[in-house]
Amino acid sequence: MNNYKITITLLNNDGSVDPLVRALNVIRRGKVNVKSMVTSFNQNHVNVEVYVEGIEDEVNWVCNKLNKLYDVVNVSYTTSISIPKVQSLQVGERNG
Repeated sequence: MNNYKITITLLNNDGSVDPLVRALNVIRRGKVNVKSMVTSFNQNHVNVEVYVEGIEDEVNWVCNKLNKLYDVVNVSYTTSISIPKVQSLQVGERNG
C-alpha cells in the first residue's frame, strides 16, 4: 500500500457544502484509507486535498468516479511522500 494525494476542485456557486459531501461519499465508497484532508472554500470553488493510503488501482477508481460528478472541475492524484499534520478547528473558530 502506498500514500497518495487526491486533488479535487469543485464548483460551489451557492456556498453550500453539498459538492464536498458528494465527493466525500465517493471517496468513502473506495477501498482507500483516508489519512488527512485539507479543504479551502473561496467564492466559486472548493479546493480539496485528500491524503489516502491504498493501492493505485483503487485510487484511480476513486478519481474516475469523482470525475463523473457534475460539480467536479478537476481531479488528479499523485504519489504522496508525506501526509500533513492534522490541524482541527472548533466550530465557530477561525484560522488566522
